[in-house]
Amino acid sequence: MRSPSHIPKFDSFLHGGFIKPSSILVTGSCGTGKTNLCMESLFNAAKQGEKCAYVSMLSESTNKIIRTLSSFSFYDEINIMEKLSIYSISSDVMAKGDFAIFEYLNENILKNKPSRVVIDTINVLEDIESTFDERPFYKCELRAFVQNLLQEFDEQNILLMVTCETNASDMYSSLWPYMFDTVIQLGIENDGQTPHRYMEIIKEKGSDFDMGKHKFSITDDGIVF
Repeated sequence: MRSPSHIPKFDSFLHGGFIKPSSILVTGSCGTGKTNLCMESLFNAAKQGEKCAYVSMLSESTNKIIRTLSSFSFYDEINIMEKLSIYSISSDVMAKGDFAIFEYLNENILKNKPSRVVIDTINVLEDIESTFDERPFYKCELRAFVQNLLQEFDEQNILLMVTCETNASDMYSSLWPYMFDTVIQLGIENDGQTPHRYMEIIKEKGSDFDMGKHKFSITDDGIVF
C-alpha cells in the first residue's frame, strides 16, 4: 500500500509515495529542513483526514512547537484540535530510561491508533543511561530497543517518519540508516557561489525511486522542489 508524502513533486521521486506501513529516516545536519519536511507531510496528511501525531524528544513545550510551525501556510490550528496531536517527552521521562520512553509512546500515541507519526529527533535515544530495572543501559542494547520500537509501529500499520542529526559524511558509519525501511538524506552544498539545499533518497525497501540530489528551497508555503 502506498501513502502520499503530501509534498508536491516528492511522490514522483518516490514512484508513488511511501510504502505503508514503513519506517522513514530523514537525516541531515542542523538547518537542512528535516523537521520542516516531516511536519509539512504531517499537516497535509491531517488535512486529508488522517489521524496524525508529532512527538518531540527534545523536551520542548507544545507552545514553542506550535509557535515555530505557525509561520508556514500549511499550519492549521483546527487540525491540531481534531486530527493532529502534539507531544513532547520530558527530560524526566528520558532520564528514567528505555522502558519509560516506550511506555510513554505506547500510552500516549500508539493506543490512539494514528495513521502517521513523526518522531523528532531519534539522536536523543543515544543518551539513554538506564534501563527500567535501574541498571546501566549499554550502547549495544540501543539497536534492539529501537528495532522493537519500529516493529511496534509497523504492526499497527503506522507510517513512521523519524528525524536524525547526521552529517552526510558520517551517515554510513552511523547505526541509524541500517535500521529503517527508507532513508532520506537532506543537505546543503554550494553550486558555484550559491549554496542550496538538496534531498537525496538513499534507499526504499521494496520499491524503486529516482536517484540523485534534488534541489529544494524552504518557503512560507513549505518545501518547494
